[in-house]
Amino acid sequence: MIRRSLRAMGTDLELLVVPDRAEDEARDALEDAVAEVGAIERIASRFDPGSELSRLNAAGRARVSVELLRMVRLAVALRAATGGRFDPTMGRAVAAAGYDRTLDEVPADGPPPGPPAPGGGRVRIDDRGGIITLGPGVALDLGGIAKGWAADRAADVLGATGSCLVSVGGDIAVRGAMAGSPWPVGIVRGDGPATLALWRGGMATSGRARRHWRRAGEAMHHVIDPATGAPSATDLVRVTVVAGDAAHAEAWATALLVAGCAGARRLSLREGLPAVLVRADGATLDVGGVG
Repeated sequence: MIRRSLRAMGTDLELLVVPDRAEDEARDALEDAVAEVGAIERIASRFDPGSELSRLNAAGRARVSVELLRMVRLAVALRAATGGRFDPTMGRAVAAAGYDRTLDEVPADGPPPGPPAPGGGRVRIDDRGGIITLGPGVALDLGGIAKGWAADRAADVLGATGSCLVSVGGDIAVRGAMAGSPWPVGIVRGDGPATLALWRGGMATSGRARRHWRRAGEAMHHVIDPATGAPSATDLVRVTVVAGDAAHAEAWATALLVAGCAGARRLSLREGLPAVLVRADGATLDVGGVG
């Protein structure tokens, strides 16, 4: 197995490959996969004023790359599929809550939060012209789904040389079994660590315990409920989802977290999505085939 670890997209990036061809080809593919993640970061970062996403948010209308067009199209489709619980138009709401810069730069406490900004903003995609138009006051935040997308794209590159696993901040994509066995992936349940066996597809975890801060003494976190435009009051602290790819897993993990335990269980069963739900009291529920 060949392993590469580094920082990218403001988080930890890990790539593992078991090559089925020349090792030098696999090492070249590792470099190409890392470059793919870097390219997506330059496109979709909301913290870089020069990124395509930032320029689109500033202008409200722009001709964009095929990559950004596809990301936004998927994000809008997943908003519909999740009943609005995942919503890429939460850029202004996240900023109003205080997450208006990289997490390392967010102060432990700050001025009062801005007014909540509920989701459901209009996004018009012109596939023929490659143009995205945002409704008044709409700003996109592709955050988590961009990490899942990056994991998937990097795994596509790396998977051409052998079975592989790519993790972008815990958003995981695998291609092929590991020497005939599933990839063991660690997660955190309410009662401690556990391991899931991942044969294919993607996995993602969304939680409200790691990215948090205060505004005027009020506890804030980055998971915004699109229905209210404010940090979600969900009774869940963490959700892990397994799906066909990392981008879908990321969106559904966020949607299930926002839905709360009872709603998440219903959604997981309806969609056939294996999930691990961890409540604020530490109780853990395995649904949809996990366990």
